[in-house]
Amino acid sequence: MSSPTSRKVQYLAGLCGAFTFVFTGATLSWPSPAIPKFKDGEASLQITDEQISWVVSLLSAGALLGCVVGQFCSERVGRRRTFLLSAAPGLLGASIILFTKWPLLMCLARFMIGITTGSVAVVTMIYITEIADKEIRGALGMTVQVMNNSGSLLIYGIGPFVSYTVLNSMIVTIPILYALCCLWIPESPYYHLKDGRVAEARKEFISIKGCKDEKWIDEQLGIIRAHVKESMENKTTAKELFTNIKYRKSLYIVGGLKLLQYMTGILVIQSYLEEIFRQSSSISGPRASIIYGFVQLGAGIGATFLSRWCRRRVLLLTSCVGVSVAMTTVGTYFYLQDIANVTSDTLQSISMLPLIGLMGFNVLYAVGVGNLPYVLQAELFPVNVKAVASSIATQLACVLSFIVTKFYLQFRDVFGHHTVFWSFACVGYVGVFFIYYCVPETGDKTLEEVQDNLKVAEVQPMRDFRDNE
Repeated sequence: MSSPTSRKVQYLAGLCGAFTFVFTGATLSWPSPAIPKFKDGEASLQITDEQISWVVSLLSAGALLGCVVGQFCSERVGRRRTFLLSAAPGLLGASIILFTKWPLLMCLARFMIGITTGSVAVVTMIYITEIADKEIRGALGMTVQVMNNSGSLLIYGIGPFVSYTVLNSMIVTIPILYALCCLWIPESPYYHLKDGRVAEARKEFISIKGCKDEKWIDEQLGIIRAHVKESMENKTTAKELFTNIKYRKSLYIVGGLKLLQYMTGILVIQSYLEEIFRQSSSISGPRASIIYGFVQLGAGIGATFLSRWCRRRVLLLTSCVGVSVAMTTVGTYFYLQDIANVTSDTLQSISMLPLIGLMGFNVLYAVGVGNLPYVLQAELFPVNVKAVASSIATQLACVLSFIVTKFYLQFRDVFGHHTVFWSFACVGYVGVFFIYYCVPETGDKTLEEVQDNLKVAEVQPMRDFRDNE
């Protein structure tokens, strides 16, 4: 960037927005230490496997409603206030779980927590992509997964070794903390510009960019204002989003990436991690979960730096191949254990295979498939449809999450663990071809340049667009 700007506010505000995903990671991983406590009687409640599957999966059902809430609030009251309002249902739901002994109330509480995770999933990437310079937009977007992984590590590392009450008390504190962090963050200039509040947008833009060059500020704000004005003149509804041909490419790209993100096994691993390790590895479930959590966090941090140096399509392709091979490996171990009935000595010699496979999945997932779809869903749509498109993308993710977490136990019991993991691998192998032929490169481009290139892509082959730098 030629202008003497400071990115301090961008980094701090982006990190505060991303911090909301600590709650997402913690609540997604909560079943891993909680389920053993249910079965050991430590939680002091009677709950069946069927009820457990509902408790795990209703988070995704609540997130489906949360997407609608997040879309509405981000458009009507702004990105910043949406962060603050979203904390309320999550805090209430976590408090109910802390005190209830009834599975039905626990299901309701998990649904409420899902409203929070769905809301922040919609607004966080919109906010980060709108405030961040193009040079750091990808890296800041990747911190969402780092925060998600931090929440998971908190639960994996402490949850198995503390009481059920302490575990739930940890969950209660997180929405309070992230609401406090988001009190100071500036509003997105795009939010003000779409409603014609130019003076407010200029004030926030100056704060975010940390620049006092009036000429440069007016020039950059003018470019953004022109694109926002053009977009808002064509403001559309969800129906038009699906029927208007100019949004078609963005829709199938984001939809395909969401399928890869949630149908390659991440939620099954996060929610049932300790149970999986108890059935496979020679390492104890809690210890293996801690190792997994640390590797997951380190992978997320490493992926943040990689996004600054590597092209996004390269990261996505590498990630997709890696998670497919990892799931194939884990599935093969369970096939040998449950179907081939190999000798105990042979099984003991390969007992580390599930741990190695899941760690490999962990690292490769963080490199691309786990992070970049969030960035791309906020980049590929113009401001007039960004909130509704992000909401729909997250709703799709919620539906996929619900299906995977609700029916995992039943599918495993009927077809076996090996079939579950091989199914995840097959999705990943198909995804490699999808990324290669369909997903564009958006790195090192402003949001305005991304939209201009999408317009060009309507009359040029997708391959030309991928190579258009």
